[in-house]
Amino acid sequence: MKKNFKAIKAFKTLAFVAAVFSAGILFASCNSTKQEQPQSKKNTTFVNTKVSDGNRLYSVMVFSELTEVQASYLKKSEHFKIPLSACIYESDTTLLTVKLPKEIPYKASELVFTITGVPLFPAEFILCNAVYKNTKPGVFINGKKAVLNTDYTLDTKTNHLKFITPVDSDKDSYEIIWQTSSGTNSMSNNTSLYQKEYRQFEKQWFNQLM
Repeated sequence: MKKNFKAIKAFKTLAFVAAVFSAGILFASCNSTKQEQPQSKKNTTFVNTKVSDGNRLYSVMVFSELTEVQASYLKKSEHFKIPLSACIYESDTTLLTVKLPKEIPYKASELVFTITGVPLFPAEFILCNAVYKNTKPGVFINGKKAVLNTDYTLDTKTNHLKFITPVDSDKDSYEIIWQTSSGTNSMSNNTSLYQKEYRQFEKQWFNQLM
């Protein structure tokens, strides 16, 4: 399988490295310095994502509540704040249904969405569109390969991945890679701290797909 590595620039942001794989989509969680929203008074983090198969939008990271949704058209550096009243969030799947305001002259598929909310601790994720034929997700924490049922649990019926190790989704370094029917998806945060280790893990993970 050919791998196509790209980077996406975050909007708030400590530098990070994330990968988009061929025919796949990037879900990038970025360190946002534990910003507190004035209204909720709770620590938040954010995820950058795009629509996936079937024109659906997922945060992948499970939020207990959303505090802000922004859409960006990167070609022109245009950013649009979307009212939460125009959003429906399902935490059991992380599906986010957004009714784009009329003033946004772009299709959802042309936009990058920044979803800000209150994450669970330890972090939890729904690996959208995951398939497990001849493969298992690659999970790495702070530069080390994570161990199933020791560092995390995975329900393959619901695609629900829960960290057992106390991973802070806003500060800690981690990467999750999983296979879908159309390619490979990745969710990561602060991978630049262990860039060499993560690239080696990714290589090993792709080799087992061959």
